[in-house]
Amino acid sequence: MSGEYNPSPEGNPSFLARRNRLQTALVKFIGSHTPKCREVVRILSRSMDSKLPLAMRIKLRLHYLICAWCQRYAKQLHVLRKIASSAPDHVDEFSQDALSSTAKERMKEALRRNRRE
Repeated sequence: MSGEYNPSPEGNPSFLARRNRLQTALVKFIGSHTPKCREVVRILSRSMDSKLPLAMRIKLRLHYLICAWCQRYAKQLHVLRKIASSAPDHVDEFSQDALSSTAKERMKEALRRNRRE
């Protein structure tokens, strides 16, 4: 990756969109004091297992001011978690049907052909 880290690239629909010098300075300040997007993704995944410390939750909220995509990702994770938590109540309703051995072999052969191509 060449050039300096840009926490809020052009076209980012975040709250702070670098419209003037003050916002640009604020975006750079927040970007230097909060985790980068790749780290945010890991932190959000970890937050699904255990509660994050208050300081990290504040840093994430500040990061969301400059990165709408991470904020959207967090919302998606929470929706998926909500859906997944409701699924165990209805597990018995799902079909227990299994594929026949010939269907499994056809799928394996198709995957092998695709791998060769």
